[in-house]
Amino acid sequence: MIGRVLKDLGRIQGVSGSLVVGKDGLIIERDVSSDIDSELVGAMSSAVFGTAERSSEEMKHEKLQQVMIEGNKGKTLMIDSGDAILAVITDTNINLGLIRLEMKRSSDRIVELIKG
Repeated sequence: MIGRVLKDLGRIQGVSGSLVVGKDGLIIERDVSSDIDSELVGAMSSAVFGTAERSSEEMKHEKLQQVMIEGNKGKTLMIDSGDAILAVITDTNINLGLIRLEMKRSSDRIVELIKG
């Protein structure tokens, strides 16, 4: 069922892939192209998100909502999904409002699916 959530995200214009990663960096589910090293992306997502969480707490921003990495060729957005992290890889020209809304909805579904 988590695979279905990722497939739905993949239908959004500009989304090139998505993963659900455990907080330990292990991939729970993925929907990415073969030219993306999903194992590396999963490990890096866990490391980046964990560091951002600790930074957010130290800066008194309270609970971290989202992390975005922006490069010349695209963006990677990450959102807390309970015991996991939802990471979405996008092109540069993406409707950030739409993707953030869809990620929040997807994250809520993932939390429910993982709880079982």
